[in-house]
Amino acid sequence: MTQSPDTTAPAPKPKALRYVLVASLALNLAVGGVLLGSVLRGGPEGRDMARDMGFGPYDSALRPEDRDTLRTALRQKSRDLKANRALAGADLVAVVSSLRATPFEPADLAAAMTAQQDHLAARMKFGTDAMHDFLVSLTPQERLDFADRLEDRLLRGPKDPADPPKQ
Repeated sequence: MTQSPDTTAPAPKPKALRYVLVASLALNLAVGGVLLGSVLRGGPEGRDMARDMGFGPYDSALRPEDRDTLRTALRQKSRDLKANRALAGADLVAVVSSLRATPFEPADLAAAMTAQQDHLAARMKFGTDAMHDFLVSLTPQERLDFADRLEDRLLRGPKDPADPPKQ
């Protein structure tokens, strides 16, 4: 009987594995930081905090001056928002770490994703509260105009950038 040559790769040394994990974590944190920083500054293609807060159809019914008002309100509470975003970055790191863990533990992934969901829900509440406060502050006519724009978006879909501004 002949022995076949050993074609398995040698196992990485523990010290080398530690460097790879640290480098991976650093890269994940860097990417998360760039993305979060981009969103805080307005993000790519003019994305602003109001859109980032997940206002959905409300966002398309906002006028530019409405977005400015909301952006100001959000910036006044930016410390809370920044803390939540930092948690969101940590949540992603926890998800990535649980996915790469050997042995893989589904319970760890579930816990990381539950934490991520909780922080997302808190951020959504933050945005919902800001939108509520904004809508309450409108005059009766401004509320009716907003309701018209919102209903229009719901019936026709998001506004086409080529559409002329509605007065």
